[in-house]
Amino acid sequence: MKLEYGTKSQEFDASGTASATKVTLVNSNGAIVPILLPADKIGLSNTELFALALEALYQENFPSRAETEKFNKVDEQLKQNKEMATKVEQAAVENKENLDTVSSITEVLIALAISQNGGMPTHAYNKVAGFIKPLVKSTRYANGDIVAMPYPFDTNPKWPSGTKTIFKFQMQATEGYTWKEQSLSDMLQQGVLTVVMPRID
Repeated sequence: MKLEYGTKSQEFDASGTASATKVTLVNSNGAIVPILLPADKIGLSNTELFALALEALYQENFPSRAETEKFNKVDEQLKQNKEMATKVEQAAVENKENLDTVSSITEVLIALAISQNGGMPTHAYNKVAGFIKPLVKSTRYANGDIVAMPYPFDTNPKWPSGTKTIFKFQMQATEGYTWKEQSLSDMLQQGVLTVVMPRID
């Protein structure tokens, strides 16, 4: 029995309040199947009402089949979500690899910049220092690692205290240093850090 959309009407209760949207489904043999939907559905298109009425009829007459179909839809959605999560995870891995590559290239460029004979010009130095990461608490540093922190001394009028300055770790290759918020001046006095200064004209 192939059903088609027939009519729609608003149903009212005894107090005159809209209580339901009545959709009538019909077939070529003259059968009429009334379906009651929520009252607020009256404004939907005939196509949308037809789909909702069929769904309601389907749910009422084939509840277990409808449940199975719902579970199948949920299962399909879960599979799609898993595929999407896998794609996002793959993109994240690729993104991390790209970031690691950029980070490595940046470290090489910074190492080249600070090893320049006679020191970098001040304007270039300031740009490089602004790009270098500061000390991070509980991070283990190795010989040759580079950080940028505010200059701790106020002894040079051309390089005042607080100016972002590049520092290089200096220790045996087998040693390491974990920063636990020790002062830069103490680290410099211990010989753990050296200051990489620009060419100050």
